[in-house]
Amino acid sequence: MTAQTTLVLGANTVITQERCTVEFTTSDSLRFGQQLGLLWLPLNEQRKAVCSPAYLHEPKDWAKLDNSDTPHEWQLDLPDLFDVQGVSFLQLIAYTYQEPTINLPAVELHKVSLTLNGGAIHYDFIASERHVKAAIVFEIYKRNGQFKCRALGESSTQGLASLEQRVQVSLDIRPPDTHALIQEAQQQRGSPNSDTRTPRQVQAGETWTGTAFAIDEYHLLTCYHVIESAAMIGVRQQGQSDREAQVVLSDIGSDSAIIRVSDPLHCHLPLAQQCSDILGETITTLGFPLSGLSSQLQVTQGCISGLTGLSDDIRYMQFTAPIQPGSSGSPLLLPTGEVIGMVTASLVHEHAQNMNYAVKFQLLSALLASAGISLDSAAHGSNATTAPLTTPQLSKQSRGALWLVGCQG
Repeated sequence: MTAQTTLVLGANTVITQERCTVEFTTSDSLRFGQQLGLLWLPLNEQRKAVCSPAYLHEPKDWAKLDNSDTPHEWQLDLPDLFDVQGVSFLQLIAYTYQEPTINLPAVELHKVSLTLNGGAIHYDFIASERHVKAAIVFEIYKRNGQFKCRALGESSTQGLASLEQRVQVSLDIRPPDTHALIQEAQQQRGSPNSDTRTPRQVQAGETWTGTAFAIDEYHLLTCYHVIESAAMIGVRQQGQSDREAQVVLSDIGSDSAIIRVSDPLHCHLPLAQQCSDILGETITTLGFPLSGLSSQLQVTQGCISGLTGLSDDIRYMQFTAPIQPGSSGSPLLLPTGEVIGMVTASLVHEHAQNMNYAVKFQLLSALLASAGISLDSAAHGSNATTAPLTTPQLSKQSRGALWLVGCQG
C-alpha cells in the first residue's frame, strides 16, 4: 500500500504519476457544480494565462471529468499540457458561483479537500478568514524533469472576477445552469415572488466581530455582512458600558446596515455632503481589526486610489490604507473629519497590494434617508471642521465615535 503524503500550506511534493486523478470533497453543504466551482488555470513563467481554463461545466482534453456521479473528479494529462502546450504552472481555483440577477443565498468558501492518484497526496484547504468567495488552493509545476505540486491558500473576498486582471484572461463567473439555480433560489425563498433572502448559515453560539461608527446619538453604521445572521449584536468601547444593538435597516446591495442602541452616544461622525475630484485624497481609517489579538482601536492611513470597485462597480471606491479582518464597518475619514466611505472588503492575494474597497458616502446617505434619519441631525453636534487635521488630531477627535461590534449566532 502506498503511503499518503499530507501537505500543509506552502509545502510541495513530487507527483509520480504523470497522468493523474484529482478528486475533491468539501465539509461544507455546498454542492459542486451548483454552488461551488472548480477551474484549472494554465499559466506561463510570468504567471499569465496560456490558454482558457478547464471548468466543471467546460472540461478540456488535458483536464477531463469522470463521467460518474462525482463531477469533481478530474483526469489530468500533465505531459500534454506542460510538454506540448508550453505551460509552466497549472493552478487550481475553487470559487463560489455568483449571479447578481438571482437572489441566491449567500455562500462562502470554507474548506476544500483534494486527493491525487487515489490518495497518494492529500491536502485540506481551509479559509483563514470569513466571506471568502474564491481561492487559489493548489499548483502543479515541473522542475528538473519531475512534476511537483504545491499547497496554496491565496484567498479573495471579491470572488473569481478579482483574478482576471492579474492573469490577463476572461474568467467565466456565471453559474453553469442558471435556470436550475433560479428554481433552487425560489424554493429556498419559499415562493417565486418572495423577496426574502435566505440568510447565511452560522452555527449556534458562533461569534465574530467588526467595526461600527456612530452617526447620531442613537444610530451607528456598519456592514451588512458584519451583522448578517446574528442572533445578538453588541457594541463595546473602552471605558464605556457594553450595549446591545438592534438592526434598524440593512441593504445587502451596498453591504451596509444601520444599528441602534438605547442609550445616547456622546460622539458621532458627520458624513461628507458632497465631494469632487477625490482621487488621490488622503484618508484615515479607524477600526478594530483582528480583535481576537487586540481590542484596541487601530489607525491606518492611505489614499483613495480608485473611484469604482471591481468590474467598475460605482457603489464602491478603492483605497490603500491597510486593513485586516474585523476592519469591516470602519469609516474612511477625510482630513476634515468627514466620512467619505465605509470599509467593506479587501482582495487578499500575494500579487495584489492594498486592493481595499469602501462603500461610497452617497449610498450611506441614501440608507440613512430610507430609515428616516435626517442628514442634518446626523451631522449636528459632530466635531467636523473645514480645516485639515493631522492624523493624531483626527484620531483624537474621532475615536469616541468608533465601536467594536460583537455578534453571536
